[in-house]
Amino acid sequence: MTQSVPDGDALAAFGAELAEIQAKAAAAQEKLQAATASVQSPDGAVSVTVGPSGVLQDLRFGPRAYERPPQALSGLVMQLIGRAQQKVSAQVADAFSGMVGENSAARGLLDEFLPSPEPDDGPPPGKSEVFMPEQEATDRPPSPPHRPPPPQQGPPRRRPRPEPDEDDESNPW
Repeated sequence: MTQSVPDGDALAAFGAELAEIQAKAAAAQEKLQAATASVQSPDGAVSVTVGPSGVLQDLRFGPRAYERPPQALSGLVMQLIGRAQQKVSAQVADAFSGMVGENSAARGLLDEFLPSPEPDDGPPPGKSEVFMPEQEATDRPPSPPHRPPPPQQGPPRRRPRPEPDEDDESNPW
């Protein structure tokens, strides 16, 4: 409670505290409604926008997107969506911190469920900004050598055809 009230007036103090809580709630609601994050690839090939719940609101492809193989393009889209979701989650957390306080238990609980924003330092050394599946192949151990299936002896076996029942009268033909 930040407003000063006379010592004996508990009802006025409660009214002032209630007004302060309502103002904080209204400010938080405005911040939540305005919380969006847009992220664009460095070359302008793809841009994404997500809303306060992390749901994709807009996806745009620039001319450079069509120069990429489909698998690389989908990896780039997913990478950008993840970065935008991290940014919007920070905005959502900030909207609530005015109501619950930076170091409160409620803020700690909120932080547990929202992804923490990653620093935007650029790609790690030796990696490009764009996800490329062939880059990940260098990070994995080599796969075991491919062995062909053992050769079959003779023609493939087939299941014998069942004998028709002579006394089956359910079929009129």
